[in-house]
Amino acid sequence: MTDFPADVEAHCRRLAVQHHWSPETETAFRATVAWYRALDESSEPRQYFEYVDHEGLVDEGARWLWEAIVVNDETVAIRQIELGSSGAAHCYWWQHLEDDAGGLTDQALDLDEPGLAAVSRSVFHALWKSGLSAPR
Repeated sequence: MTDFPADVEAHCRRLAVQHHWSPETETAFRATVAWYRALDESSEPRQYFEYVDHEGLVDEGARWLWEAIVVNDETVAIRQIELGSSGAAHCYWWQHLEDDAGGLTDQALDLDEPGLAAVSRSVFHALWKSGLSAPR
């Protein structure tokens, strides 16, 4: 058992049942949640980025925003907001790493990616707060 809050514990268990994870897979997932939690709770400086799908590669007009820190010379997302062109918001972090709609990226951000732009902390957090209050 972990020291995760009850809602996080319940979410991990639901995912394990839904995906028919083996005990080893569930343990690995929980270790990943714990790793992201430690990163989120660290005092490392934050960076904020946004990507807008202007070309319709996934969902034209959709936006992805990340709060990230540098880990071993890579920019690792610790929070992610997905805003679909329909206006639906999905927020991912250690307390809600994934769901049926998607999940927190497990790839380091490529800061040279065309279209990836820095945004302010206030822009990110305003959207984060509104996304968390939206029904999931």
